[in-house]
Amino acid sequence: MLTDLHMIEDGQGFEADVCIIGAGVAGILMARRFAATGVSVCLVESGGATLEAAAQELNRGENVGLPYYALDVSRNRGLGGTSNTWSGRCVPLDPIDFERRKWVPHSGWPVKASDLGAFYRQAAVECGVGEADPESGYRDLWEEAGIDDPGLDPEQVEVRFWRLKAVRFGDQYKRDLIGNPNVQLLLHGTAVEISVSPDTNRVESILLAGIGGRRHRVRARHFVLAAGGIENARLMLASTRVERAGIGNAQDMVGRFFMEHPKCRTAEVRTDDPYRLLEQFRSFYPRDMAALCPSLVLSAKAQETHGVLNSSIAVYYRSLPSVTKAASDLNAGWKKGIWWPEGAGRNLLALLPVMGELPANLVRRYVRRRALIAKPEAIYLLVRGEQAPNPDSRVTLSDQIDGLGYRRARLDWRLSDIDKRSARVLTGLVGQEFQRLGLGRTVMDDWLLTPDGDWPTHLEGDDHHEILQGGHHHIGTTRMSTTPRQGVVDRDCRVWGKANLHIAGSSVFPTAGWANPTLTIAALALRLADHVGRMVQEGDMPVDLAAQA
Repeated sequence: MLTDLHMIEDGQGFEADVCIIGAGVAGILMARRFAATGVSVCLVESGGATLEAAAQELNRGENVGLPYYALDVSRNRGLGGTSNTWSGRCVPLDPIDFERRKWVPHSGWPVKASDLGAFYRQAAVECGVGEADPESGYRDLWEEAGIDDPGLDPEQVEVRFWRLKAVRFGDQYKRDLIGNPNVQLLLHGTAVEISVSPDTNRVESILLAGIGGRRHRVRARHFVLAAGGIENARLMLASTRVERAGIGNAQDMVGRFFMEHPKCRTAEVRTDDPYRLLEQFRSFYPRDMAALCPSLVLSAKAQETHGVLNSSIAVYYRSLPSVTKAASDLNAGWKKGIWWPEGAGRNLLALLPVMGELPANLVRRYVRRRALIAKPEAIYLLVRGEQAPNPDSRVTLSDQIDGLGYRRARLDWRLSDIDKRSARVLTGLVGQEFQRLGLGRTVMDDWLLTPDGDWPTHLEGDDHHEILQGGHHHIGTTRMSTTPRQGVVDRDCRVWGKANLHIAGSSVFPTAGWANPTLTIAALALRLADHVGRMVQEGDMPVDLAAQA
């Protein structure tokens, strides 16, 4: 059942076995999982069925650390969440990402990669990238993709494959949600306060706010926050009526350890055969399976030997400046499902200089099943780094007030020396492998050679990859831990000290790994849904909160 809270009177109440805040990937998957087992669920979305300016305005906030995207641009309020605009890259974390690494402070998950194996397989299907074996790490797919293995030394550099073109969850699952009698889907309901019992052991309800001062309240046996790495923390910190430091924040851990995947150009690759290199390490489109895109990572052995993080490198190229911009503008529109975006005619004209390569590209794309290549003028390496957990990189509350009368988020993104050093080591080892294989010679960018931990933050050329960016990945802030002093949720994603409050999404990740977070978000959401579903059906198993104090 669908209810638009803009259309009902003030003061309505809602009840369910489980209330989920946030209808993105995690929220939608959990709602469908609960409903399939007869557990009633109230799925609450701050935005509407599509992206709306009024809802996005609530995402505004302050950036006070490293330069970062505007907070109303880097996340979406609307059914489907960020999957409405994502590139659809799905890949599991590596086993080493879950381990405690003595050279990475604050590393180690309370769960292992093997604990998520079955859920990764289910998540791949739900995300629309087909059945896949996560235990392989999406390695060694060259033969499956019909591509010759380049022969990299696996002791140094390994290849991982993103599976591409995952579904947009709002479009894919909206009808299922609306038509399921066990699901109440509430749109335009922004969670503004978590209300806890006087002893603080349980959440009793969540207050929703809407336009015109409307207020509604949801009561449930269990609550799940699935609103993203920034909003999960902001909502907990803003709920101070009973717990003055915020919900679950007795140890001052809520909002800490914000992580991204710092992204930046690290080197130029000089080669006499650019097409060979690009065809080897750009996207592939095998028949009867999801599209694949290779990425280069250090082996677990090399990470330990050099004391660095699990980062990745991709190969990209720059064509003529006008061609690159035109292709980027068209692609941005097509990713949003707009087949004739604004300026499409002008941009198509800008592609005329590469039209001579059209016949070769048609063969490349539809016969050889590889990515298009348009007159490569220069080839570069682009790092997508794992960020080391840093307690000073964090989300707090701003003094700015949003349109509903509540404090906005304040982001202080900070990196550590090991982040840059990891990018330098990875770039160097990839360069050595390329030269050994005759693929080209790499020339490292100057910024990477300086001994400090600084990244370039101001654009000097015409290539936006020259400066530090992120991946729109909001990781950490409510991290999973083995004790309440080390984090916010336990290994089952339940908030320490709360019998019925749980968190879904990448905010619970203790470390970021090299991989895009969505497939792990989905796997953890399915695991959490099974756990909470059992608690509901078994009458809520008791939790020893005193032992957690």
